[in-house]
Amino acid sequence: MVARRFALVLGQVLGLASGVSAQEACSTYVVQDGDTLGTISMTAYGVLDYQTLFNANADLLRDDPTALAAGTEIRIPCADGRLTVTEVIQPIAEAVAEEVAAAESDTGEYRQKIRILTGGDWFPFVDESLSGGGAMVRVATTALVRGGNDYAYSIGWIDDWESHLNVLLPNGSFDLSVAWYVPDCSTLDQASDLTRYTCLNFAFSDPLYDSVFGFFAQKDNPFAGAKTFEDLMGARICRPESYSFHDLEAEGLMEPAITLSVPEWAEDCFQGLVDGTYDVATIESQLSNITIEDMGLADQIVENPRLSSIQSAAVMAWKDNPKARAYLDIINRGLAEMRQSGEWNSIVSGSLKEAFDQSAE
Repeated sequence: MVARRFALVLGQVLGLASGVSAQEACSTYVVQDGDTLGTISMTAYGVLDYQTLFNANADLLRDDPTALAAGTEIRIPCADGRLTVTEVIQPIAEAVAEEVAAAESDTGEYRQKIRILTGGDWFPFVDESLSGGGAMVRVATTALVRGGNDYAYSIGWIDDWESHLNVLLPNGSFDLSVAWYVPDCSTLDQASDLTRYTCLNFAFSDPLYDSVFGFFAQKDNPFAGAKTFEDLMGARICRPESYSFHDLEAEGLMEPAITLSVPEWAEDCFQGLVDGTYDVATIESQLSNITIEDMGLADQIVENPRLSSIQSAAVMAWKDNPKARAYLDIINRGLAEMRQSGEWNSIVSGSLKEAFDQSAE
């Protein structure tokens, strides 16, 4: 189900490449008064789904994707996520493995491997069937090398994600886990028990990837016109399983201020909007608009152009691991270099393209 929906999303975006103006895609743009990520995305790509645009400008937009100041220069990547049309996607996983082996042999001494843990069921970002384990695993392992690490690493796959959190990192079986949504640790007195436990016991790298979450409603629902998060108080809100709720917590959008439902699939949320079961569905924008179209509900459901939130996925480490901070610092140095050089975009766009090709088979 996830792979099918992803193929629909990426297939539509990649299919737009030939019709995009050269003055917009694969270039830069100076924001004008009244511009939003949505309007810029519509002009460049023909769809409101603006995750590709956000990916190229996460350093500017991560705090608030709706805040675009006039005069700001942003990058408008090609429709497939590359920053330039001449960008070449290298076999990152193989190149990283070779660099790690070379660095270890140059030292002439044994270095303990960094033990990395991840799990499946998060296609296309983390999946054993994809090269290097998928986009986020490739970003994390490449960052280890780019950050100056001369240690080798091993990757373990355990699909029980809860065991990462409660057993495998705390007991020292693994050093790092890829990848986790970073909770908001600024207001722990208002946070859930899970958020408090995570904030108090784990440390996180800088973001590997940032997902833009949209807020959707049926056209004639009173909450469709919400201008602020406060306007959603009292709403019946739906978010599918497997997603974090820390962005909702940060805005006070949790029980009892709202009524929260957590079904298994995004389709359940969107069908609930039409049936009147829910007022608002908040899900990744990148997937939502195509899912809505696929369900034949595009004429009934609208995305709020004023409200959005970000969930950032990162590498997580148990705070009491004596090497945790050093490993995360290495990853952070590597991520900074990769975003500056464009390698981050190469890995992400190449991994998503591979996932699309696999899903389309």
